[in-house]
Amino acid sequence: MDLKTFSEKISAMIRPQSFPLGLKLLKNDEELPAEAIRPRKYGIKISFCQWVTMARRWGRVLGVLAEDINCTPCLAALGLKNFGGNTPLAEYFCDMGYFTDLPLAERATKQLHPIPPGEIKAIAIFPLELAPVEPDIIVLYGTPAQMSRLASGYLYNSGELIESKTTGFGISCLALIKPYFTGKPAFVHPGRGERILAGTDEAEMAFTFPAEHCELLVDGLEKTHDKGSRYPIQSYLLYQPPSIKPMRVLEAKMVD
Repeated sequence: MDLKTFSEKISAMIRPQSFPLGLKLLKNDEELPAEAIRPRKYGIKISFCQWVTMARRWGRVLGVLAEDINCTPCLAALGLKNFGGNTPLAEYFCDMGYFTDLPLAERATKQLHPIPPGEIKAIAIFPLELAPVEPDIIVLYGTPAQMSRLASGYLYNSGELIESKTTGFGISCLALIKPYFTGKPAFVHPGRGERILAGTDEAEMAFTFPAEHCELLVDGLEKTHDKGSRYPIQSYLLYQPPSIKPMRVLEAKMVD
Protein backbone atom coordinates (compact mmCIF):
# COMPACT_ATOMS: atom_id res chain seq x y z
CA MET A 1 0.00 0.00 0.00
CA ASP A 2 1.38 3.40 -0.96
CA LEU A 3 1.71 6.02 1.76
CA LYS A 4 -0.78 8.47 0.26
CA THR A 5 -3.48 5.80 0.19
CA PHE A 6 -2.69 4.79 3.76
CA SER A 7 -2.91 8.40 4.92
CA GLU A 8 -6.24 8.88 3.14
CA LYS A 9 -7.71 5.73 4.70
CA ILE A 10 -6.54 6.75 8.19
CA SER A 11 -8.02 10.22 7.69
CA ALA A 12 -11.35 8.70 6.62
CA MET A 13 -11.62 6.09 9.38
CA ILE A 14 -9.85 7.77 12.33
CA ARG A 15 -10.23 11.48 11.49
CA PRO A 16 -7.05 12.70 13.24
CA GLN A 17 -6.67 16.45 13.70
CA SER A 18 -3.07 16.42 12.47
CA PHE A 19 -1.21 14.79 9.60
CA PRO A 20 -0.17 11.12 9.92
CA LEU A 21 3.61 11.15 10.12
CA GLY A 22 6.49 9.10 8.84
CA LEU A 23 9.88 9.03 10.58
CA LYS A 24 13.07 7.94 8.88
CA LEU A 25 16.03 7.09 11.11
CA LEU A 26 19.30 7.72 9.35
CA LYS A 27 22.56 6.00 10.21
CA ASN A 28 26.20 6.25 9.34
CA ASP A 29 26.80 8.53 6.35
CA GLU A 30 23.19 8.68 5.15
CA GLU A 31 21.94 12.21 4.53
CA LEU A 32 18.64 13.89 5.23
CA PRO A 33 16.31 14.33 2.23
CA ALA A 34 17.12 17.50 0.32
CA GLU A 35 13.68 19.00 1.09
CA ALA A 36 13.99 18.46 4.85
CA ILE A 37 14.08 21.78 6.73
CA ARG A 38 16.43 21.95 9.70
CA PRO A 39 16.10 24.35 12.66
CA ARG A 40 19.22 26.21 11.57
CA LYS A 41 17.15 27.74 8.76
CA TYR A 42 15.45 29.79 11.48
CA GLY A 43 18.64 30.34 13.47
CA ILE A 44 17.51 28.20 16.40
CA LYS A 45 18.04 24.90 18.15
CA ILE A 46 14.98 22.94 19.25
CA SER A 47 13.66 20.00 21.20
CA PHE A 48 12.85 17.05 18.95
CA CYS A 49 9.18 17.11 19.95
CA GLN A 50 8.84 20.66 18.55
CA TRP A 51 9.76 19.37 15.09
CA VAL A 52 7.26 16.52 15.42
CA THR A 53 4.48 19.03 16.12
CA MET A 54 5.61 21.27 13.27
CA ALA A 55 5.54 18.35 10.83
CA ARG A 56 2.12 17.10 11.88
CA ARG A 57 0.41 20.49 12.23
CA TRP A 58 2.20 22.61 9.63
CA GLY A 59 2.57 19.84 7.06
CA ARG A 60 6.32 20.29 6.60
CA VAL A 61 9.12 17.91 5.68
CA LEU A 62 11.67 18.39 8.46
CA GLY A 63 14.93 16.95 9.71
CA VAL A 64 17.29 17.09 12.66
CA LEU A 65 20.85 16.17 13.50
CA ALA A 66 22.34 16.16 16.97
CA GLU A 67 23.65 19.68 16.44
CA ASP A 68 20.07 20.93 15.89
CA ILE A 69 18.81 19.77 19.30
CA ASN A 70 19.35 21.60 22.60
CA CYS A 71 17.23 19.18 24.68
CA THR A 72 20.03 17.26 26.40
CA PRO A 73 17.85 14.46 27.83
CA CYS A 74 16.63 13.81 24.27
CA LEU A 75 20.23 13.68 23.01
CA ALA A 76 21.04 11.17 25.75
CA ALA A 77 17.92 9.02 25.29
CA LEU A 78 18.25 8.80 21.50
CA GLY A 79 22.00 8.18 21.60
CA LEU A 80 22.66 11.23 19.44
CA LYS A 81 25.42 12.20 21.87
CA ASN A 82 27.59 9.92 23.99
CA PHE A 83 27.07 10.64 27.69
CA GLY A 84 29.07 7.64 28.87
CA GLY A 85 26.21 5.42 29.98
CA ASN A 86 22.83 5.89 31.65
CA THR A 87 23.98 7.48 34.92
CA PRO A 88 24.13 11.10 33.62
CA LEU A 89 20.52 10.81 32.42
CA ALA A 90 19.47 9.36 35.78
CA GLU A 91 21.27 12.22 37.55
CA TYR A 92 19.37 14.69 35.38
CA PHE A 93 16.09 13.08 36.44
CA CYS A 94 17.10 13.52 40.07
CA ASP A 95 18.10 17.14 39.52
CA MET A 96 14.65 17.74 38.02
CA GLY A 97 13.02 16.33 41.16
CA TYR A 98 11.45 13.31 39.50
CA PHE A 99 12.91 10.75 41.95
CA THR A 100 13.69 10.59 45.62
CA ASP A 101 17.21 9.26 45.06
CA LEU A 102 19.69 8.23 42.35
CA PRO A 103 19.24 4.44 42.66
CA LEU A 104 15.53 4.81 41.84
CA ALA A 105 16.32 7.13 38.94
CA GLU A 106 18.86 4.64 37.58
CA ARG A 107 16.35 1.82 37.91
CA ALA A 108 13.80 3.77 35.85
CA THR A 109 16.39 4.84 33.28
CA LYS A 110 17.38 1.23 32.64
CA GLN A 111 13.73 0.41 31.96
CA LEU A 112 13.66 3.15 29.32
CA HIS A 113 16.38 1.32 27.37
CA PRO A 114 17.99 4.43 25.85
CA ILE A 115 19.32 4.00 22.31
CA PRO A 116 23.06 3.18 22.29
CA PRO A 117 25.22 6.05 21.00
CA GLY A 118 25.84 5.96 17.28
CA GLU A 119 22.72 4.01 16.27
CA ILE A 120 21.08 7.15 14.91
CA LYS A 121 22.75 10.05 13.10
CA ALA A 122 19.71 12.03 11.96
CA ILE A 123 15.92 11.81 11.81
CA ALA A 124 13.59 12.95 9.02
CA ILE A 125 9.98 13.73 9.99
CA PHE A 126 7.26 14.26 7.40
CA PRO A 127 3.54 14.00 6.61
CA LEU A 128 3.00 10.72 4.79
CA GLU A 129 1.44 12.46 1.82
CA LEU A 130 4.70 14.35 1.27
CA ALA A 131 7.06 11.46 2.06
CA PRO A 132 10.44 12.08 0.39
CA VAL A 133 11.69 8.62 1.47
CA GLU A 134 10.21 5.39 2.77
CA PRO A 135 9.61 5.81 6.52
CA ASP A 136 10.78 3.39 9.19
CA ILE A 137 8.03 4.34 11.63
CA ILE A 138 4.49 5.66 11.36
CA VAL A 139 3.20 8.01 14.08
CA LEU A 140 -0.48 8.93 14.52
CA TYR A 141 -1.58 11.49 17.12
CA GLY A 142 -5.14 11.61 18.41
CA THR A 143 -7.51 11.27 21.32
CA PRO A 144 -7.75 8.20 23.58
CA ALA A 145 -10.94 7.18 21.73
CA GLN A 146 -9.08 7.31 18.40
CA MET A 147 -6.22 5.33 19.92
CA SER A 148 -8.58 2.57 21.05
CA ARG A 149 -9.92 2.38 17.50
CA LEU A 150 -6.38 2.02 16.14
CA ALA A 151 -5.65 -0.66 18.72
CA SER A 152 -8.66 -2.72 17.69
CA GLY A 153 -7.67 -2.40 14.04
CA TYR A 154 -4.13 -3.54 14.72
CA LEU A 155 -5.26 -6.36 17.00
CA TYR A 156 -7.55 -7.82 14.35
CA ASN A 157 -4.72 -9.29 12.27
CA SER A 158 -1.97 -9.54 14.88
CA GLY A 159 -3.61 -10.83 18.05
CA GLU A 160 -1.10 -8.63 19.86
CA LEU A 161 -2.16 -6.23 22.60
CA ILE A 162 -0.67 -2.73 22.42
CA GLU A 163 1.60 -1.83 25.32
CA SER A 164 3.07 1.42 26.57
CA LYS A 165 5.55 2.62 29.13
CA THR A 166 5.50 6.17 30.36
CA THR A 167 7.44 8.33 32.77
CA GLY A 168 4.78 11.00 32.99
CA PHE A 169 7.42 13.71 32.79
CA GLY A 170 8.95 13.29 29.38
CA ILE A 171 11.23 11.34 26.98
CA SER A 172 8.31 10.72 24.63
CA CYS A 173 10.85 11.27 21.83
CA LEU A 174 12.36 7.91 22.73
CA ALA A 175 8.96 6.22 22.91
CA LEU A 176 8.08 7.43 19.39
CA ILE A 177 11.03 5.71 17.74
CA LYS A 178 11.21 2.56 19.90
CA PRO A 179 9.14 0.44 17.45
CA TYR A 180 12.06 0.64 15.02
CA PHE A 181 14.14 -1.35 17.49
CA THR A 182 11.45 -3.57 19.03
CA GLY A 183 9.39 -4.31 15.93
CA LYS A 184 6.25 -3.76 18.03
CA PRO A 185 3.67 -0.95 18.14
CA ALA A 186 3.26 1.24 21.19
CA PHE A 187 1.09 3.93 22.68
CA VAL A 188 2.89 7.11 23.69
CA HIS A 189 1.65 9.30 26.54
CA PRO A 190 3.33 12.67 25.90
CA GLY A 191 4.85 13.95 29.10
CA ARG A 192 5.41 17.31 30.70
CA GLY A 193 8.26 18.25 28.38
CA GLU A 194 6.40 17.68 25.11
CA ARG A 195 3.26 19.42 26.32
CA ILE A 196 5.25 22.47 27.47
CA LEU A 197 7.71 22.76 24.59
CA ALA A 198 5.78 21.34 21.63
CA GLY A 199 2.25 22.42 22.46
CA THR A 200 0.86 18.89 22.45
CA ASP A 201 -2.70 19.10 23.72
CA GLU A 202 -3.80 17.59 27.04
CA ALA A 203 -6.21 15.31 25.18
CA GLU A 204 -3.60 13.98 22.73
CA MET A 205 -1.55 10.83 22.74
CA ALA A 206 0.14 8.87 19.95
CA PHE A 207 0.23 5.46 18.30
CA THR A 208 3.57 4.47 16.79
CA PHE A 209 4.43 1.33 14.83
CA PRO A 210 6.83 -0.07 12.22
CA ALA A 211 5.96 1.20 8.75
CA GLU A 212 5.77 -2.30 7.29
CA HIS A 213 2.60 -2.88 9.34
CA CYS A 214 0.52 -0.31 7.39
CA GLU A 215 -1.47 -2.85 5.41
CA LEU A 216 -2.11 -4.98 8.50
CA LEU A 217 -3.54 -1.96 10.32
CA VAL A 218 -5.72 -0.69 7.47
CA ASP A 219 -7.11 -4.14 6.75
CA GLY A 220 -8.02 -4.56 10.43
CA LEU A 221 -9.62 -1.12 10.57
CA GLU A 222 -11.70 -1.77 7.47
CA LYS A 223 -12.93 -5.18 8.61
CA THR A 224 -13.77 -4.07 12.14
CA HIS A 225 -15.45 -0.99 10.63
CA ASP A 226 -17.66 -3.28 8.55
CA LYS A 227 -18.63 -5.12 11.75
CA GLY A 228 -19.70 -1.87 13.42
CA SER A 229 -16.60 -0.65 15.30
CA ARG A 230 -16.23 2.88 14.00
CA TYR A 231 -14.98 6.35 14.74
CA PRO A 232 -16.59 8.66 15.70
CA ILE A 233 -17.94 6.22 18.26
CA GLN A 234 -21.70 5.93 17.89
CA SER A 235 -23.65 6.75 21.03
CA TYR A 236 -26.69 4.56 21.56
CA LEU A 237 -29.69 6.80 20.88
CA LEU A 238 -32.61 4.43 20.28
CA TYR A 239 -34.34 5.00 23.62
CA GLN A 240 -36.97 7.30 25.05
CA PRO A 241 -35.62 9.76 27.67
CA PRO A 242 -37.62 10.19 30.86
CA SER A 243 -40.00 13.15 31.03
CA ILE A 244 -39.21 15.35 34.05
CA LYS A 245 -41.91 17.24 35.96
CA PRO A 246 -41.37 20.69 34.36
CA MET A 247 -41.65 19.06 30.94
CA ARG A 248 -44.90 17.32 31.93
CA VAL A 249 -46.29 20.62 33.25
CA LEU A 250 -45.42 22.31 29.96
CA GLU A 251 -46.95 19.44 28.02
CA ALA A 252 -50.25 19.91 29.90
CA LYS A 253 -50.40 23.47 28.62
CA MET A 254 -50.11 22.48 25.00
CA VAL A 255 -53.09 23.20 22.79
CA ASP A 256 -53.88 21.00 19.82
